[in-house]
Formats: sequence, structure tokens, C-alpha cells
Amino acid sequence: MTYKELYKDIKKLGDDDAAYCRYLLDRSLPELRQDESGVPEDTAAKHAECVKRLRDGEPLQYIFGYAPFYDTELYCGPGVLIPRFDTEILVEEAIKTLPQNAYFADLCCGTGCIAAAVLKHRPDTAALCLDISDTALSYTERNLGKYGLTDRAEIRKFDVFSSWDSLPPLDAILCNPPYINEKDMERLPENVKREPFEALYGGKDGLDFYRRVLSASKGRFRRGTRIIFEIGYDQAAALKELCPGCEIKKDYSSNDRICIIRGSE
Repeated sequence: MTYKELYKDIKKLGDDDAAYCRYLLDRSLPELRQDESGVPEDTAAKHAECVKRLRDGEPLQYIFGYAPFYDTELYCGPGVLIPRFDTEILVEEAIKTLPQNAYFADLCCGTGCIAAAVLKHRPDTAALCLDISDTALSYTERNLGKYGLTDRAEIRKFDVFSSWDSLPPLDAILCNPPYINEKDMERLPENVKREPFEALYGGKDGLDFYRRVLSASKGRFRRGTRIIFEIGYDQAAALKELCPGCEIKKDYSSNDRICIIRGSE
């Protein structure tokens, strides 16, 4: 197999082609287009194995063990939600608007992608990373450690639906909760179904976590309510009903993506 032939194979992968090329070869995809030199046998074998796993529905990020997010590359694997580009809108808002020296919770933290990006760009802040999954928390610890951020973060196992009495006062809650509803769960692509059910399913109407956080967080803020949620593209109206006066912002595809709640306690 030549690199030119490999290029044709990779292009068949669709939207993931450029990322796959980088993962496999650490080269850009256009570089391969006219390269007639032979692909090393071990690389060709790795490619064949990867393609088989992709066709079996395994997410690309699980195969390679990490996912790009904001300006980080985070460890990622089976048992944890894969960081997505959509969530970067939440991070950008937090970096711009968190008060000075803010202590924020990354609630349902997963890989710790939100905390890692915010802490990296806002060295005045500190984080409380919370998730119900031991696997997710292990990834959070690894990812924060990778960027030398563990001294400004506490990582704690926490069930959103349990008592909040043990949580300290916060300046903000940043949260990408499970928000897929019952009907949409049935229609998920095979590769998304490989991600943890508990990180995807938000209840029959997809709103269980929003209701719980809005209720349980009352009285938990040091300087007035400040919550930034990621939301599904079709959930803006529901969030406006749950928290009148909230602000909805769109992502770069012009889909509703984050809900911002500010107020006095």
C-alpha cells in the first residue's frame, strides 16, 4: 500500500478523515494525496485494525485513547463521555465571564474537559470536579495532571440527585449534563451508543438534570447565582420555561447550545 492509496482509504471515513490521519500518522491528510512511497507494514496493519474497529461502531477517540478539545488533547476511552466541539462554547463563555478568583464546579465532569480548559486559561480560578463515575473521575485526574492543574482542583465522586449539603459555596456551576431524551436515545448512532448510558440519558424528556441542578443549587453561591449549562439544540424553549430570564447562546453551527443563568441569591 502507498500513502496515496492510504489517502483514498482514509477519505472514505467521512468527517473523521483529517483527525484519523493525524492520529494514525501525525501528518496532514493533503500531504498523502500524491505520496507514492510505501506505507510501513506496521502502519498498514494498524490502519486495517482501526478501520475494522470503526466499522464495528467503536468511536475513533476510544481507539486512539485521546480526544482534542479546545486547545488541549485529553485522555479518553471506554466508560467516559467523549469531549465534543459543541462544549467549547460553554468553555469560552466561562473563560470570559467568570468573576476574578472564581471557585467553580465542573458538574458531570466526565474527562474533566471543561475544568481543564478553564483552569488553563484562567489561572486565577479553582475547580471542584464532580461526577458519579469512578472511570470518569480517573480520566479527570489524568487530564488535569497532564496540564499541571491538579493543585487548583478537587476531584470528588458525587451524585447530582443526592444531598448537596457536603458541597462548599461556589461562584459558578459549569455543567454539560446528560440531556438526551428517551426517544432520541433509541435513534443514536452505533458509535455514540458505545459511550456511557448514564452520561447521555437525561430522563424521559431530557430535562431531569436541569431540574435537579436548578433546585439543589439554590443558596449554594457565594456571589449570586451563576450557572452555565450546555443544552441540546432543541431545548432552548424548555430551559426558558424552567428558568425565565436565562440567556441562550448559539454554537458555531447556529444551534442553541448554552443556557446562562445569573441572579442574586
